[in-house]
Amino acid sequence: MSYSNEQSREITIEDLRNTPRYELYRKMSAMLKGSPKPGRYVEFLPTVFSTVLAMGEKDPIIMFESVIDELRRLWNISPRMPVSGPWHHAVVPGVLIASLRNNGYPFTDEDVEEALKRGALVPAAACGFLGACGAAVGLGVAVSVITKATPYHDKERSLALKYSAEAITLVAKHGGPHCCRLASYVVILHAVKVFEKEFGYKLPTPSPKELVGRCTLWEENPVCHMERCMFNPLVRKLAEERKKANTVGI
Repeated sequence: MSYSNEQSREITIEDLRNTPRYELYRKMSAMLKGSPKPGRYVEFLPTVFSTVLAMGEKDPIIMFESVIDELRRLWNISPRMPVSGPWHHAVVPGVLIASLRNNGYPFTDEDVEEALKRGALVPAAACGFLGACGAAVGLGVAVSVITKATPYHDKERSLALKYSAEAITLVAKHGGPHCCRLASYVVILHAVKVFEKEFGYKLPTPSPKELVGRCTLWEENPVCHMERCMFNPLVRKLAEERKKANTVGI
């Protein structure tokens, strides 16, 4: 399959699924999303950085959702901002360090920007082509920023690797095609546990009940995991229907 041949017809998700060559995949993915060329999201990264830096929320889940909502409002490089995309690779570590900053822990705007820049280094489609979800690597980025790790450190370097690996494993366990929103939720919630266990940093999050069914973008995701995903409102609806059926049975 050549790129020139594909330009003459509409690209589908099935086409992308059958394209295991990275450069061709990226070109075709851009066409599917209405962009004239791959990689244009890089032009939007300054907006991503400034949006995360300006956030004042203390809850990283709430902050993440607020960031994405604002980015969708500001999006200007294709007809519509996709639900999944490589900006999440920067957003997740940026949100994690920003939430620590906002909760009074010793982190600055410079630390937040460092996390954003490092996360942005993870290329698009890394999950399927490199075996490394960018949102998951974002936890390793955040741990590295917290510990001030470099390749020449011992324990600090190991911690960054350990928690990237843990986060990647958690995302993998959820299965399905890529959903950056699902991956971001999973990684952020795991990060909150890691930060308290490793560093004594406590961050607020929604209650377990509030977490269920909170995704507002599922209908815009053509590969949504539907009721397989706890953040999909269908899960809440199904639970309510089962509860109602059990009540009637009594």
